[in-house]
Amino acid sequence: MSTRLSGRGVVGHPEADAVLIEKDQIVAIGQKADLSARRSIEHDGYLGAPRHDHHFHPIGYAGAVFGLSLKQAGSFAGLADQLRQARARIEPEQALIGNRLDDEALLEHRLPNRSDLDDWTGSSPTVLYRYCGHLAVANSAALGLAGLADHPDGILRETEIGPVTEALAPLRPKLASRDVAQVLAGLAGLGLGAITAIVSATDPLWCEVDDELATLIEIAPGLPLDLEVLVIAADPSELREAAERIRSAHIDNLHFLGWKEFADGALGARTAALHEPFSDDPDNRGVMRLDWDHALVMARTCLDLDATIAIHAIGDAANDGVLTLFEEVIGQGGASHRMRIEHASLLTADARTRMAGLGVTASVQPSFISSEVDWLEARLGARVENTYALAAMESAGIHLIGGSDCPVESPNPWPAMATAVAAGLSAESAYELYGPPLQVGDPAHLIETEHDLVSAENRALTVFRHGERIEPPPALDLE
Repeated sequence: MSTRLSGRGVVGHPEADAVLIEKDQIVAIGQKADLSARRSIEHDGYLGAPRHDHHFHPIGYAGAVFGLSLKQAGSFAGLADQLRQARARIEPEQALIGNRLDDEALLEHRLPNRSDLDDWTGSSPTVLYRYCGHLAVANSAALGLAGLADHPDGILRETEIGPVTEALAPLRPKLASRDVAQVLAGLAGLGLGAITAIVSATDPLWCEVDDELATLIEIAPGLPLDLEVLVIAADPSELREAAERIRSAHIDNLHFLGWKEFADGALGARTAALHEPFSDDPDNRGVMRLDWDHALVMARTCLDLDATIAIHAIGDAANDGVLTLFEEVIGQGGASHRMRIEHASLLTADARTRMAGLGVTASVQPSFISSEVDWLEARLGARVENTYALAAMESAGIHLIGGSDCPVESPNPWPAMATAVAAGLSAESAYELYGPPLQVGDPAHLIETEHDLVSAENRALTVFRHGERIEPPPALDLE
């Protein structure tokens, strides 16, 4: 059976208005008058490839949708009110977990500390994660359970967060697998057909479920998405075991991609590793988390597994350090197309030239540009010109791919593409951050959209998976 889908046009193919499908594969793209088919379906919109979000935290996204989101609190009074209401909805012995705390949007323009949380939550173990995920605030009860009773203010940065997360995980109401499946299935309605899912091999990042990887393996067969998995693993045995769990599951839409590591933190949390101090915190150069010897061992493991090495680096010092690491790995026989810097936020001109010469990919998040505009210059001063410099990165010859870092940002790819255009990329380049256009030989996964290429208001009018129209559940965005 051959099927011809036609519409106002085919994105990325200016002369085409139709796609021919046979046996779950695209076999031709052209004019509908030239493509013979036994079945013909006509649409009013544009036909295109589903988009690919290349940096996505699926369990964190589900937790942000179904859990306690603090992004809109507005003030300490608002935070206190939300926490009291949330406390009343759970059992007395359970921990209270809040996410997406945004200190920059609070009336007080500062983070709450353990004393503030003690006043609001009393003896209930409580931790609030800043929306970037690189900083959290815990009350005295939570700090005590984690063996951190002497912590001065309860404001935890980077690896300080782990002991509290681990201590509170058994006390946390867990997400059901069906809830995770529901929110991920809804991504298809946003026009996404694939995500690069970042999960922990062992201890959950946000203590939402007991085993992030097991949850993903359980729900993947029922999802209208392709999932390629980056695993946060502490040692080679963890990474190998995770790769084997994914590969031995033999799930068509689930694939092991590689290893995810952190070289530093975030600009919002002032933990990104910088050569010079933060402009609004002159004694602070951030946190360099890159362990050179450990990273080399893990990189060699990735080479053995034919896997990708993906390292988070935001500050200029962190990016320079990761590029030096990649130079050594390439010198040992590593393939540069298997190496990615996640974020690559602050790159000097020399670093851009160096990165392009190495052939390392930059996995960027255009939405950061708009969400950080109110405070970024205060953090970095003149360095803001080299931050999220997508057009300069493209001009230097760096291969760019795009993602959301959801739940840090919304999973909706279309406003992010529009932001990339506003940052200097062409509409075609912004579109291709999230995957190439349809090509002959691709699986018959398509979307119909209202607009050609890039528009912040774009959406998926119709979704096709394996050549058949599907009806995904409603997309659930973040507050």
